[in-house]
Amino acid sequence: MLGIIIGISSVIAIVSIGDSMKGVMDDIYKDIGKNRAYMYVYNIEEFRSTDFFFMDDLEVVKERFGDKITYLGPSESLRSDVSVKKNTVKLNMICVDSGFDKVQHVKMLYGRMINKSDVDRKSKVIVLEQKAALQLFNRENATGEVIRVKINNYMEDLLIVGVYKNEESPVLSLLQGQSPYEESYVPYTMAFPSNYGFYGLDIFIAENQPVSDVGNEIVSYIAKLKNRSNENYMFYTVEEDQETLNGIVGGMSIAVACIAAISLLVGGIGIMNIMLVSVTERTREIGIKKSLGARTKDVLFQFLIESATLSAIGGVVGTMSGIGLVMLGGSIISLPIVVNPISIIIAVAFSMIIGVFFGYYPAKKAAKADPINALRYE
Repeated sequence: MLGIIIGISSVIAIVSIGDSMKGVMDDIYKDIGKNRAYMYVYNIEEFRSTDFFFMDDLEVVKERFGDKITYLGPSESLRSDVSVKKNTVKLNMICVDSGFDKVQHVKMLYGRMINKSDVDRKSKVIVLEQKAALQLFNRENATGEVIRVKINNYMEDLLIVGVYKNEESPVLSLLQGQSPYEESYVPYTMAFPSNYGFYGLDIFIAENQPVSDVGNEIVSYIAKLKNRSNENYMFYTVEEDQETLNGIVGGMSIAVACIAAISLLVGGIGIMNIMLVSVTERTREIGIKKSLGARTKDVLFQFLIESATLSAIGGVVGTMSGIGLVMLGGSIISLPIVVNPISIIIAVAFSMIIGVFFGYYPAKKAAKADPINALRYE
């Protein structure tokens, strides 16, 4: 049974980890936004200044696709070291347009998020993440304070108008690793001059619209606007990203599970050997049963049931071990565990099938035993 137990527990654990990782990825991408997409300048041998996205282009696209998109802004960020007295923080400033908090959940603790007035007036304001506020001012509520940051090689004084809390998944933090930068939001119009050309765009498609179709329309429109072909601009969705990642995780889980399932084959061979020994040791018992009227199929079923029972017990113990192992691992790394009941049923059923399959030959050998020769066996 040990081979069956190890095989089943390995398969259950690996499949559960794979399903759990898929669940985590679904939650992560749900927070990012399944209707989110990115667009970049792509596959251009000789760049022209007009190939990039300018602020006027953003306004034109918003006006053209206003009913099909819920947000459009540059995919840009700036980094700067910030010091307040003896406290220093490495700050990542995400450049956003107004309405970003309508498409992404931003949990404001104090003050407000970047609004339309900030973007229109190019206001020198910033919204800090809770950890950055604590590190700089030793308190969460830092609204009204001013910090100096480096933007495009110039030092700028930014007014803190809000503090938010980043509710990032602990699993995502584990996957990404510890970043040295704390996050914040600034108006993109303040961070860049009017004639600055953006390399990429951050786009949220309306929920009632097909993301890929709208993306193709935007690509065609911008390519025509820039006198380029559609191939010069790449549009990809977060959903496509998720499907690719899920495919990789799923493929790896299946591959490793298949390797682990080899131990089930080894366990089945072990059961066959044990049953062959059992048949040999119980030859006289078989002869007595057949002489008292036991039919061939009665002896066959007796040994098949014994081998199937051995495998089923191994399957149950292996399932419990696998679930316990994956639960323990999940609690250590704070991973929400998903145990698929179907995989458990399949694992136990498969172990019983292995028992029947490998127990058939010994059982058949026992059933065909001549009762006269069996009674003579010592």
